[in-house]
Amino acid sequence: MRSNFEWKYWGVVDPLWSVAAWNGKEVGTASAWTPTEFLRLGELDFADVWRHWQHYGVAAGRCVEIGCGAGRMTLQLARHFTSVLAIDVSPGQIAKAKAILGTPVERVEFHLVDDPILPAPDDSCDAMFSSHVFQHLPGAAAIMVYLRESFRVVRSGSSICFHLPVPGAHLNVRQSLWWLWLRNRYKKLKRTLRLPRIMEYHRYRIPVVFHMLALTGFVDAEVRVFAMRSNRDYHSFFLARKP
Repeated sequence: MRSNFEWKYWGVVDPLWSVAAWNGKEVGTASAWTPTEFLRLGELDFADVWRHWQHYGVAAGRCVEIGCGAGRMTLQLARHFTSVLAIDVSPGQIAKAKAILGTPVERVEFHLVDDPILPAPDDSCDAMFSSHVFQHLPGAAAIMVYLRESFRVVRSGSSICFHLPVPGAHLNVRQSLWWLWLRNRYKKLKRTLRLPRIMEYHRYRIPVVFHMLALTGFVDAEVRVFAMRSNRDYHSFFLARKP
């Protein structure tokens, strides 16, 4: 995908901030993320997500994580599931995750990928999770590929949970879809010029995401919009089930 080299760049330059891009937490600043703070952020965020995922229905077992980054959520998945299959496009991100996760890393199987393919057999996983990843992919078609792969690898009755921003959900993001479209055109130009410092970002309307899930074969789709304690902003997570 066209965004891959960008994430490889950030995996070298600033793997923690690129995953949790908070102002003032960039590498080289006095308040840059430490591994302890970074993983604590993941603990707080996942606790909020897990409450909704449990309410919807999720089985402990093997979970595949799409876009594990530096392990912010991977650590929590390893604590709640028997094992985790974590994939990412950035060698630097995976290396950082292995370095900071500690003992739970023994329950995580990391895979470096370039294409949106999940390295798992059919019907071999019990859940799929992805957080703050799909909005950086180059359009709905790329998300559909990952959803089809997720449908292939999870067992019947398994649930998936993924974050995808929707208009009006994030109180701190008020730009219109047209503004985002123009911004992403600018980012595409920067990427063409091999200037990878700016990440692509998309929001999707809820009916569009529900339609993608239905086309993929998932059922019982829901969206949960809730505040996360870490930054007090609202986030939208989609849940669905393989029949």
